Amino acid sequence: MRTASRIIALCSSCLIFLALPVHAQPPSPHPVSVLEGLVVGVAEGDRLTVNSFGTEIPVRLYGIAAPQTAKVDKFTGWYKPGQPYAEDAFRALSIKVLHQQVKVVIHSTLLSKTDPTQVAVAVVYLDGRNINMEMLGDGWAWADGRFLSRVDHPRYMTAERIARNRKNGLWAQENPQPPWNFKPQIKIRPKQN
Repeated sequence: MRTASRIIALCSSCLIFLALPVHAQPPSPHPVSVLEGLVVGVAEGDRLTVNSFGTEIPVRLYGIAAPQTAKVDKFTGWYKPGQPYAEDAFRALSIKVLHQQVKVVIHSTLLSKTDPTQVAVAVVYLDGRNINMEMLGDGWAWADGRFLSRVDHPRYMTAERIARNRKNGLWAQENPQPPWNFKPQIKIRPKQN
């Protein structure tokens, strides 16, 4: 009986997630879907993976953009440098949510040209705390006004402005560059034996 109810719950959550539109939509003040799960991975200061009933769902935090981390390909040897404070933002998000049970309020989904996996654009809550707003307030991300709804825009921009004024996190820099303007130069490193 327990197994059957778990299978039904898993199928329901997968159907809800898969029924979401494939292309990015303008943000809506009303969530598209809500799910709960365990954070099993953090990729960057604004990206994580949630396991909900056995399905791993990549999540991009709605309304914020954290500094880009460095990327290294061990096989080809190419290296793409990251931004200042990227590792700090990654660590901050990891400390907040990794291996924690969270609620994910999905606003839209994205589909990359190079990767067929859908990414949920969502607000992540842990024990009632809005993690997206915490990352802004702690100074680990920019408010990304390009994708915020009219309802959320003032709150997110205000949280960023307060962090800026207090010089929290990345705002300790004189003139931090937002990730959407960051154009790193890919370098080739010789393979190490």
